[in-house]
Amino acid sequence: MTVKYWHSQHASRCKNKEKHSQATQQLYFLKQLKRARVPHAQLLHFYISVIHPVLEYAVPVWHHLLTKTQTNSIESVQKHALRIIYWFSNDIPYCNSLDVADIASLSTRRNELSREFFIP
Repeated sequence: MTVKYWHSQHASRCKNKEKHSQATQQLYFLKQLKRARVPHAQLLHFYISVIHPVLEYAVPVWHHLLTKTQTNSIESVQKHALRIIYWFSNDIPYCNSLDVADIASLSTRRNELSREFFIP
């Protein structure tokens, strides 16, 4: 029983690292679009349609296994993306950046998606 639990925790950590790595790699493309002077609205659309799904893939399955460190690691990707999209977000708190972009934090989204999945 303990070995199975360790294996599931280890698999969860590996998948989290893979997701974080893949999303971080895609932030490079967001930076390239920013350098090409793509408007903020289109940068946000790119983030929501390309990077966001990577961070939310199969959320109801693995959400409950995340540690606080893993949650902060995933959230840091969104913080970084918002800093790329909105240059002034470096000077304001993360919650205000979320308001400017009109999106929810990833932890809030994970809670909502899990709740919707398990409680119709």
